[in-house]
Amino acid sequence: MKKIFVSLLFAAACLAANAQSDGNEVRVPSGYQGHIEYSNLFYLKGGETAMDISTTHGFYYTPNMFVGIGIGIHGAPGDAFVPIYAAAKYIFNYKTKISPTLQMKMGSFFSEGAKTYGDLSFGLRFASDRDFAFSIQACASYYTPFDIVDEHWDYNTDTYITTSKRMNLSCVGLRLGIEW
Repeated sequence: MKKIFVSLLFAAACLAANAQSDGNEVRVPSGYQGHIEYSNLFYLKGGETAMDISTTHGFYYTPNMFVGIGIGIHGAPGDAFVPIYAAAKYIFNYKTKISPTLQMKMGSFFSEGAKTYGDLSFGLRFASDRDFAFSIQACASYYTPFDIVDEHWDYNTDTYITTSKRMNLSCVGLRLGIEW
């Protein structure tokens, strides 16, 4: 199933990259742009799944280059983290209705202090005649691994018990987005 999806995504990207101007041109993005994205994620270690919801707001620096800042919520199993980031998106054929995109996010997330966060995604953007578009992307996210320390009182031994668990939130997934 994954191979079929990746093959279709690649074929659509190739078609969009080679599209000629035949009346399917869309209005060139300009000015303020907002994005909302939902990601279904799979952890590289442990095989668990998670979700991520984020919003990014910024401006088109050139007709095909978006730059902005954003915030998200990463819903990990049993916990949630808040990444704050700067984002850049490049639209390869911004005048066509379907165009490949490349997006990068860099920033921090917070768990007992700020930790490094990075995200890279590649996919397709489906634009309308106005400044509205839908996107689907394959993504990979890096979260700096960290330790979670749990202390609790053990009534059987009348002592504190301290346990430490290493969290590795780095993941890959599929992202759906809307921009206006």
